Amino acid sequence: MGNLRRLFAAGVLGLSLAVAAQQQPTGIAPPPRAEAGSQRRRASLREALQLAAKQGPDVAAARAQAAVVGAGVQRAWTSWQPDLLVTGTYDHTSAPSIIPAGALGKDPVTGAPSPAVVLVAPNSRYGTFQITQPFLTPQGLFLPGIANASAQAADLGADESREQVLLSTARTYLGLQGVEGLLAAAREAEKVALRREHDARARIAAGTDVEIALLRAQTETAQARAQIANRQGQIDTLLPLLEALTGEAIQPEAARVVELTPAGEESAQPWENAYSVKTAIASTNAAQKSVRLAQFLWLPSVSGVARENYSSNGGFAEKHWTYDLIVNVSVPVYDSGQRYAQLNEDRARLSQAQAQLAVTRARARSSWLGARANLVSSAAVVQQTESQEQLANRAQVQVEASYRAGVSTSLDLSAADQTRFEAQSAVAQARAELEIRKAELAAAEGRLYDLSR
Repeated sequence: MGNLRRLFAAGVLGLSLAVAAQQQPTGIAPPPRAEAGSQRRRASLREALQLAAKQGPDVAAARAQAAVVGAGVQRAWTSWQPDLLVTGTYDHTSAPSIIPAGALGKDPVTGAPSPAVVLVAPNSRYGTFQITQPFLTPQGLFLPGIANASAQAADLGADESREQVLLSTARTYLGLQGVEGLLAAAREAEKVALRREHDARARIAAGTDVEIALLRAQTETAQARAQIANRQGQIDTLLPLLEALTGEAIQPEAARVVELTPAGEESAQPWENAYSVKTAIASTNAAQKSVRLAQFLWLPSVSGVARENYSSNGGFAEKHWTYDLIVNVSVPVYDSGQRYAQLNEDRARLSQAQAQLAVTRARARSSWLGARANLVSSAAVVQQTESQEQLANRAQVQVEASYRAGVSTSLDLSAADQTRFEAQSAVAQARAELEIRKAELAAAEGRLYDLSR
């Protein structure tokens, strides 16, 4: 009698669980996305790179810094340009200096007394117009070359900053495409899980299945929706970053094409084309020119001066306008040792630039080798994941058919669905990773900007 009661209670409990499972909602749907800002338009990867190179805030800041250094070229050429000076003076004195008339005797011809000579009048006016033209200076010989080399290094440094910004743009763009692929796989998993719920309810209503199948399908639906919410959050986080890099509210196109292609013919040392190496070479060249200037600071400086003078006081010459032609020669015999100290300092900076060039070359080579190895590895991963996706799709179809035939269990079907979802996610992630590796290799070879044009 006791056993019958326990069996009856178990049956009632199972029936109530089945009814509760059929009435239980399929999980909470993910909240709608809160799109911030204006509507984003879709843009290709090439267009995103062009926007970043043209109007990206970071690129503009790097260009402005290079322009500051480039202004030094014009300053260097001022060593050869003339110096024009105009001065004027008005002087009122309480002690004028005047030689009275007749004080210097009489004119031997006319016999008239000598006129008064005004040396300093009570109110005097003076004026000077002077032109100074350098003829020879060591700064004029060597500073323009130093300034040009420094400006070239600054321009290449701005190009390196632009390459890094473009690489960040490509990573963000392709990362968004990868996340959108994961989002599409999660939505597909949600559709499959909802279909499993519908089938489980139908089987339970027909009495051919138990509530565990429905509970498992509802669990998979909840997991898929959690994945959807997670992927949407990642997208909403990356979109503002892409906008900050490009200076425009855009979003990626659907991930379906390969837009970055590897180089067709590789040079012997492709890392030498990296802008970081080019910048280091230009900086070393500028340091060498600075050493050369310090070595020739013993050269004399020669300049010519043309001066026109005006004085309201005629003086003994009785001339108000006079001029002077002057040639100045300055020979630096010894300047307290500053010339030698400057030479030693410039040589030390040259050694530092050469060491930095060696370090930059080594890093560029290492980055290029790593980028190439990562590209080959990512291509192999894409092939493997695509093969796994095909196998997972075929296995899922076979398991579903077996489940409908009553051969497989709902647990087998759930495992096949999960394997297919993971395979789809792996393919989406691997394809995005492959494109990122291509962008990294292009940046390591200094041609990412060329690919965007």
